[in-house]
Amino acid sequence: MSKKNTAAAHRSDMPALRDGDRHLNAAEVAEISGLSISTIRDYRSSRGRRYGPPFHKVERRVIYSLNEVLRWLDAQGARHG
Repeated sequence: MSKKNTAAAHRSDMPALRDGDRHLNAAEVAEISGLSISTIRDYRSSRGRRYGPPFHKVERRVIYSLNEVLRWLDAQGARHG
C-alpha cells in the first residue's frame, strides 16, 4: 500500500468533523501551508500553539480541520500582509 493509500485508509475510519469538514494530517497541512512537517509538529508543542493551526486529537492521532487550517492561513496573511 502506498503512502497516499495508507493515509486515505486511516482517514476513512476516523469520525467526521462537524459540518462534514475534511480531515488533514500534518503532511497535508504542510503541503497546503508551504511549511515543513517539522514546523507543523513544532506548532503543536505548548510553546508553539499560539502560532500554529488548531488541531484535534482522536485517540492517538492528530488531525486538522481543512476549514480551520484555511481560516488560520487567512489570518496569517492578514497579520503579515
